[in-house]
Amino acid sequence: MLTLDNLTYYIDNKLIFKNIGLSISTSSALIIKGDNGSGKTSLLRLICGLDKSYNGKILWGNNNIENMRYDFNADLQYIGHSNFLKQHLSIEQNLKFFSKLYDCELALESALSFFEILDQRNIITKKFSAGMQKKVMLAKLLACPATIWILDEPLVNLDKKFQDKLLSLIKTRIKEGGLVIIATHSDIFDKLGPTININDFKNDQ
Repeated sequence: MLTLDNLTYYIDNKLIFKNIGLSISTSSALIIKGDNGSGKTSLLRLICGLDKSYNGKILWGNNNIENMRYDFNADLQYIGHSNFLKQHLSIEQNLKFFSKLYDCELALESALSFFEILDQRNIITKKFSAGMQKKVMLAKLLACPATIWILDEPLVNLDKKFQDKLLSLIKTRIKEGGLVIIATHSDIFDKLGPTININDFKNDQ
């Protein structure tokens, strides 16, 4: 179970959100909504340990994740706005790099196949559109299996077919005991689990 215990975050003395408190178990999803610039991405980055300048606690089970950050992050996949792909490498080379880190190279073939990029595996990444590169980024979810998926606007640059495929993949991950946290403007994920709106946590009184 992941618990956010009175999580409060400021940037340059400006309140981004205050006193977020919730618990979400595995086999579920948390949907995070809010206006552009409201703090959705900031919340995801705090959970991933990319920014530690917050007040409150983030717990995994009964343990503060800052006391077990390596183990926690080893079982986590974060797909954010930034394109992590090396543009001079092929699709396969990019995914092989990460699959080796996670010691899970056997899953690479199925990841390429699911996102229908198997035939393009040897093409240099920079030659592909934003939509194709987004598929490669999302393929990392299958190429490097993890219990926790943290996804920031995962539908961006995907057409309807692959939006539906991603939704199906997330549903499967949840059924298999995963925990999926999604920051989104879309309503497509609303039935997967509880939803919070960051705008509700901005009262600085």
